[in-house]
Amino acid sequence: MRHLRLFLAALCLSAGFFAPAGYAQTYSSEQIVAYVAKTPRQAENNIAPLVRYLTAPFKDDYDKAKAIAFWIASRIFYDEYLYDGSGSTYLFNGYRPQSVAKLLRSRAGICADYANLFQAMCRKAGITARVVHGYVYPAGKAFSASIRKNNGHAWNYFYYRGRKVYVDPTFMAGGRILADKYINSSKRNRALYEHRKENKKKSKTSGIYVYYFDFSYEDEIRSRKQVHREK
Repeated sequence: MRHLRLFLAALCLSAGFFAPAGYAQTYSSEQIVAYVAKTPRQAENNIAPLVRYLTAPFKDDYDKAKAIAFWIASRIFYDEYLYDGSGSTYLFNGYRPQSVAKLLRSRAGICADYANLFQAMCRKAGITARVVHGYVYPAGKAFSASIRKNNGHAWNYFYYRGRKVYVDPTFMAGGRILADKYINSSKRNRALYEHRKENKKKSKTSGIYVYYFDFSYEDEIRSRKQVHREK
């Protein structure tokens, strides 16, 4: 704990990590990303010490939730091996979302895993968060039976000052494990092993898509030509 306090003190005094004048509890995305990138690896294997570290400098729930989302987006990779390898969005039969403990070990998952982890970490931080189930598809494309079958998705919102703040940690994620055309269990296990080994060394903060923290459905359609549709 003493080492953590010293680290936080040094970080807050370092260039660029300060709260804007007039609202001492709000930090920029760049400042939070820089802090998240320095998460001690020994704190990342269990949800309790991980959430304590990520939320330690922040008083405001918005900043805490952002730090949690940024950690997930930089440390959990999207696992394309869970699809059938032909380019469709059909999940392998029998897939069940991973537990929090398993996901922290595997460091790879799909939308349900991302959403469940965000909810669990927010709740550990005392923030009320929910998982949203629905669909994602290109704007301008008619909502159809095909979309209901193939474009299922999960994301989140959390309550902040009387409003719902929507977050899609899957779309924020900076890393992917690409599926080979001819997939087999041996190749997938090897890929996951290499991924976990590499993931212990560095964060992929450079690829975080910040837009999908606190986004609106209306603006997404207008500016991203994409639709998040709730069930």
